[in-house]
Amino acid sequence: MSLEIDFAPLSTSRPSWRVGLWTVMLALIFGFTWSLTSETEAGLPHTYGHMPSAEAVRSINSAIDDLNFPWLTLLKTIEASGEDRIRILQVDVDARDLRMTILGEARHGSAVLELPDRLQLSPVVEVARVTSQTPAGQLEARSFPLRFALEVSLRAPEGDKP
Repeated sequence: MSLEIDFAPLSTSRPSWRVGLWTVMLALIFGFTWSLTSETEAGLPHTYGHMPSAEAVRSINSAIDDLNFPWLTLLKTIEASGEDRIRILQVDVDARDLRMTILGEARHGSAVLELPDRLQLSPVVEVARVTSQTPAGQLEARSFPLRFALEVSLRAPEGDKP
């Protein structure tokens, strides 16, 4: 029995067939991936590329004005100014024009005349005035015999531009 020992390095001139197979597979995977993503474009969808119309911008701004309006302060002011001598029936607010109309009923005419002064104590109300005062119908005349209407101009919130 003889033992052959060869200390010479292995020749690197012949690559293994496995390396060639992996190279071909990797090239196919990269090629397939490239073909799928080459048409993909980063950016906004085509529907976002259009500017909204002037009417849409106005409606969006109107909604923002309505949301930014100090509703809670205004409602607390109306509630605090009425006491038990006044009953508020309807409040119409135009936040864009900063105007409000209040319809209600009162026990006494003096309560109606005091209401604008009480409302003007609020930081939200600029000017309030009584626009009408009439007797109520027969059914309502027992507890609240007067119907009234007030027109209120509101202050613009701080930071608004003219």
